[in-house]
Amino acid sequence: MATTQTESQSETESDSEGQSPSYHHSISIQPSKHEAPEYDRTEVVFVKVPASMSETFNSGPECGSTVLSDLFDDAELTFDGVEEFGWPVADGMMFAFRAYTPSRQSSVQRKTTDFSSDVDSLPEPLHTTYQKLKAELPESLEIRTGLLPMGAFDSSPALGTRLVMENQNQKPAGREKVADADANALFESLAGEPFLYHALYRRSSQLPESNEYQVTVRIFLFNPKYKISTESEYADCLRFGRKCDPADSFANLGVSSSLAVIDDGYNVSWLDQEGVMPARDSELPHFSTGQSLITGKAEFDQMRRGQYGASDVLENRCAYTSLLAREIDLEHYVGLGTVDPGVDPWQKAPQATGPDIDEVGIDPDEILPDEVTISVDAPVEDTAFDQEPTTANDGTEDHWIAIKNVAVAFETEGYDVVIVRQDTGSRPDLWVRRDDGEIFAVEVEYRTRSKAGSFYTNLIRQAVWGYKTITVMVPQTDENGRTESLDTLGNWALNSLAVPMKKRDPIKTRVHNCSGEIVVNGKTMLLPDGVAEAKWWLTCDSEYLLIHDDEILARGDATEPFEAFEFNVPRYYEDGDHYVVENKYGKPVQTCSEESGIENTKLRPCHRPVDLSYIQFVEALYCYDPEAQELVQQDMTAHWDVEQASTRNEQSHQQAFETFLVEHENDDPILERECRPFIKDWIEQLSTHDHPGNHIFGEYRKDYYARKRISTELGMEYSYPGVSFRYPRGLVSPDLPGLDTKPAFPEGWNIAAEDVLREPLIHGLDDRSEIGSGAKTEAEPESDA
Repeated sequence: MATTQTESQSETESDSEGQSPSYHHSISIQPSKHEAPEYDRTEVVFVKVPASMSETFNSGPECGSTVLSDLFDDAELTFDGVEEFGWPVADGMMFAFRAYTPSRQSSVQRKTTDFSSDVDSLPEPLHTTYQKLKAELPESLEIRTGLLPMGAFDSSPALGTRLVMENQNQKPAGREKVADADANALFESLAGEPFLYHALYRRSSQLPESNEYQVTVRIFLFNPKYKISTESEYADCLRFGRKCDPADSFANLGVSSSLAVIDDGYNVSWLDQEGVMPARDSELPHFSTGQSLITGKAEFDQMRRGQYGASDVLENRCAYTSLLAREIDLEHYVGLGTVDPGVDPWQKAPQATGPDIDEVGIDPDEILPDEVTISVDAPVEDTAFDQEPTTANDGTEDHWIAIKNVAVAFETEGYDVVIVRQDTGSRPDLWVRRDDGEIFAVEVEYRTRSKAGSFYTNLIRQAVWGYKTITVMVPQTDENGRTESLDTLGNWALNSLAVPMKKRDPIKTRVHNCSGEIVVNGKTMLLPDGVAEAKWWLTCDSEYLLIHDDEILARGDATEPFEAFEFNVPRYYEDGDHYVVENKYGKPVQTCSEESGIENTKLRPCHRPVDLSYIQFVEALYCYDPEAQELVQQDMTAHWDVEQASTRNEQSHQQAFETFLVEHENDDPILERECRPFIKDWIEQLSTHDHPGNHIFGEYRKDYYARKRISTELGMEYSYPGVSFRYPRGLVSPDLPGLDTKPAFPEGWNIAAEDVLREPLIHGLDDRSEIGSGAKTEAEPESDA
């Protein structure tokens, strides 16, 4: 059954874009190939159920179900569908019903009018709807008619969702399931929240049985705390889950919400923790163009415009967007139960004031929402450092608790576990020994996504000494008690290990920042005025560049200490009892008595990568489940790890070439024998199907970069002209951490270090003695990562 748009609908849509009042309007339905008849969808029947009736009004659900059944069984008037709206008011619940038929009705937009004084003059199908409700509902309930001004609910909902089927399933919802997931359950779970509940009931000849109905349910929440306005807010949503998903009330039906289905197609970007990326096969838009889909605004606009179909994107991701229910189950969906919020819930979100029954029938300009300004909360400070625990990393109390919990979990798994103490001179959070005698360092990572540089630093320490690490990600809990998704957390860790880059552009690579500071000749480097974050880039020529607005603020060779870099930035130093700030030319520009008075931001050092990927440093990746108090091992496989060999090979190589290689203007081509082994090993580590064969492409081969044969000392070889690694592998800087932290294993284990330690895992580093003496001093203080 198709819907078409009338002239009055077009005018209303235009108004809604300008944020002016929006009303339900006329559309036409085309049930067959005949001329599309029009019908009026502006008038509705209102019923107010006061909170005082919550104990005495017990027949409401059955009566509501009877009304639906009577409407569809009416012999004189054919009904195509019935809609129900419900929303809380200060002292109960408001309900609005309307039915419509394929018969022609006026499509003229009417002025809001109260028809209750002359019920007999109501047009069809409103007249029949009113009569059915009047006959079935208790006389104590006031039934009125009028127009429903949807603009009063605001044109930008905080959260809009519908129930959707995730799998191919045409089975009707069973009575035992609906009993625990009906409208009353929804009202109770959302008590105190300003929301709009909308259900559409249809009985079609296309349904399996004549006594079965399609039920499409939408719920819209208007509280500002649910709004998603920025990409970083959506990233937090993917990490922690949505603050409220109304579809949870209907979980017993085996359905999900449209937003949950959409969320499954997005991931937090591994290049930027505040960014999100759609999955490659999802066909979903980026946040910049898909925000209305992500927030549910597109669903809300469709509902306001009289459309009950889902968007094409949602239709493609869900087998069905309507539930099927038998007539006996309708009483649960149409239940007229009440909630007592105690206070007017709409006052929490005055931009979404819900109209009471006395407001129906007045001039719509008088019920427009007041403008409201929503304050922005300041960022929450990290908890203070607690130096009491003598762990190796001496981080926050939360980190200390995480270490103990993870230690217990490994003991439960049968490992011999020792929490590292500072006096051992070693750095991992834990040592664990498997029953076969194999020893691993365990890094317990907490609050690492804002400190990816520290995350990598911990791994480099172990790589320097030649043994692999087990990494355990511990989810954070926000101030509302929500815990991060383990899947999202595990994906972030895997992507960060596979590609330790913050951002990429065609000629250089942005690297993560570390904590700490850069001191040159006793002066601490600062960022220029108005610059809050250091943006370090690493080039294929082994040069670090600090860039802001296309201006190079610092530069230096990748294997030189920071003290040898060129800096064009302010700096400060302590002079007696005060601090002096100099500009980049050495001229004093500020003097203050306290270090906190310095206006400029400190220049943080960058993480200095030692390879293009760190996946080879990690033996296993776990997430700690705080509810089950157990370790959940994460599959270290990439999204392209599929059964189809041609697809797997092509997509894996495409990602590798796009990620690790960059165009280079020099005349030195990169030889295939230099990059191919790395790419093969990288693919093998991220796949369950072993490394690619020598002839991995066959007829599926793509030239991501032009390849040709050139003459070398070894004869004719394949090479890629004008291409190099994004930055050289095996970069070793003098301040590489690790050499002064030689591991000391637990005394009780009776193990000599030389029996465990191996040569460095870092590519091109055959012996630790090749690292300069500058490594004896740690460049970065220990953090809680």
